Amino acid sequence: MALDAPIRRVCTDMLKFTLDTNCLIDVDDEDRPAGQFVRQLCDAASEGKIDVAMVASSASERQQNDEFLGNMTFFKERMERLGFDHLQLLPPLLRYGIGFWDHGLWVNDESEEALETLIYAAMFPTSPKEWADYAAAKNADPKDTTSKAYFRWRNQILDAQAFWAHEHHGRDVFVTSDKRFKCLMGRPDFPDAIIEEPHEAVSRI
Repeated sequence: MALDAPIRRVCTDMLKFTLDTNCLIDVDDEDRPAGQFVRQLCDAASEGKIDVAMVASSASERQQNDEFLGNMTFFKERMERLGFDHLQLLPPLLRYGIGFWDHGLWVNDESEEALETLIYAAMFPTSPKEWADYAAAKNADPKDTTSKAYFRWRNQILDAQAFWAHEHHGRDVFVTSDKRFKCLMGRPDFPDAIIEEPHEAVSRI
């Protein structure tokens, strides 16, 4: 997919919300109270009140069975089961071995990769961004993609990719139950960042 084609909203007076992986988990786990607020956002999108999208990088996260998906089909089936099938999927930067070819963007602008680097550094300031460097720092085998170190690094890079997709596609409110993302607000590199938990985001409907 070409990098110069961000997904834009059609109606310019409609707020654009981006849901991250945690919102999917909130709905899938009945014990998580945030799920009701995520559903309110999705319902409002169905009614045409707001624009809600899901980051496609969520499909690259470890699933409930602790395994990674081999294609997008299973992820889309999960979205449909949870009532998310009407939401757009926002493609992130494509990373070999992590993303899906038909739901990622090729880098043709150094500033776009630099944005991902800025996000990662802000969220994980003591952590190397690339797996080989991270593995070396953690004394892990870089060839072992089943290690705890790899899972931790992969989760971090996917967090950075999620917010990158939100920024690249010019959206308004990033919705997540993960409080770590809030460290991005108020930074000069992200002056317009609005990051809210589901119960906060519904107040904007």
